[in-house]
Amino acid sequence: MPISDFDFALLPIGADPQTLEDIGMLQSTIETIDMAIVSWLKEDLKLSATTNRGFTAVPVLWQAPERSFQIKDDRALRDDNGALKLPVVSVERTNIIKDPNRKGGFQANYYSKNKNGRTGRMVIAKRIVEDKTRNFAVSNNVRKPPSAGTPQKFYPRKNHKIVIQSLSIPIPVYINVEYKIVIQSEYQQQMNELVSPFMARTGQINAFVMRRNGHLYEAFIDQGFTQGNNVSDLGEEMRMFQTDVTIRVLGYLIGEGKNDDRPIVRIDENTVEFQFPTEHAVAPGNANLFNTGSKG
Repeated sequence: MPISDFDFALLPIGADPQTLEDIGMLQSTIETIDMAIVSWLKEDLKLSATTNRGFTAVPVLWQAPERSFQIKDDRALRDDNGALKLPVVSVERTNIIKDPNRKGGFQANYYSKNKNGRTGRMVIAKRIVEDKTRNFAVSNNVRKPPSAGTPQKFYPRKNHKIVIQSLSIPIPVYINVEYKIVIQSEYQQQMNELVSPFMARTGQINAFVMRRNGHLYEAFIDQGFTQGNNVSDLGEEMRMFQTDVTIRVLGYLIGEGKNDDRPIVRIDENTVEFQFPTEHAVAPGNANLFNTGSKG
């Protein structure tokens, strides 16, 4: 998915977003995972069903909003009586679990070097700072002749003072997020058309990958598709077919969101040389060492 808005990413001042986009240096929050599953439904599955208007796209709602807001926000989703037009798909986050035994590829736990009990950082990219490394190479490549003579500058030799710039981010914290997708329709044919992609899109397995803002999240579709139809009821309620699909997502958080007081991306440089100033002391017994005036 192309990225056009970088306001959600806590990038360092002066950083090039396009460069950081290539390595996926974007913030991952709970909202990012929510947006990933909604984008998967809208842009990957692209659910459509046969209606009296033809084979049309089915709207996907995040936690079906209350009626008063929905009527003002998008009147096309409801009829003249204020009821939702079917078919419709809604998504709801039902549970979040932080299970240390169910993690992704990053298994270790790093502590901060500040020894304050907070999470540490992981280095994901390195590069050589050419101009600073060149300065150290030039300052140390003077060759002194064995006898009296002019020193030879820019003499080729191996430079051990290499300045390396490291790009680090907080370690990912894995969470298990559970979503319930509710599919509602008036006809059995519409329900069959909408449920089939959830069963057949992943093939013989029930797992797939969601992508959002450079991040990848593993998702697993529950093997049971719960039916909540009321077609056997002889009451006066509207005839409705309903199917609940449960999806469990193995996501991760990078940073603490807007409450984080640390930068999501930090650029550090290594130390290649230590210099200690030399202290000079007055020689004992020479009280007039700093007396430059004349007596008379």
